[in-house]
Amino acid sequence: MKIRGRITLEIAMKTIEDCQVAISSLLPDERELPQGLTSIIKCIDDKLTYELTYHVDNEKLLSVYNTIDDFIRNLKIIMESLNELRR
Repeated sequence: MKIRGRITLEIAMKTIEDCQVAISSLLPDERELPQGLTSIIKCIDDKLTYELTYHVDNEKLLSVYNTIDDFIRNLKIIMESLNELRR
């Protein structure tokens, strides 16, 4: 059975520049997503928007969760680094 869906995350960034730096850092990991997954990352004002669209077999649903987890972990590291640079 195939499962289809879309998950959208909106993360407030301190500045539009931080948002753009985050996107530049995150894009390499988004190039080789598992089959059936596509993502879009964009800045709207000072918000980073991540949209993950999926159409996967039931057995592959874990790859959706893992992709979101990877994104959040990587973004957390980027945000911590940006905060450290401000000190």
